[in-house]
Amino acid sequence: MTPALARPESPRPVTHRLGRLWIRRVGVSTYDVMFRPTGNGDFRISTEDGLRALLCAATVPSDRIERAIAALRADREHEIPGLTLSLDLLRKLGL
Repeated sequence: MTPALARPESPRPVTHRLGRLWIRRVGVSTYDVMFRPTGNGDFRISTEDGLRALLCAATVPSDRIERAIAALRADREHEIPGLTLSLDLLRKLGL
């Protein structure tokens, strides 16, 4: 009888990405949003309320959303670190 060969375990499919949202104010109320390190590129948002809605959909806690909005009123760039987003959500949001 031939012993069965042990099969190497195949790696689990990646379902989530750990990264940060980088936001840049490019106009009075226009923003570019990118998910780094693995995002597909810039996603342009045309209003502050639109930015809030995107961040809420990306499961960013409301206190971090308000801190980001306040920071973007004073600065042109802001980063929200330590986010884990599913690949499905990244696709849905266009990030």
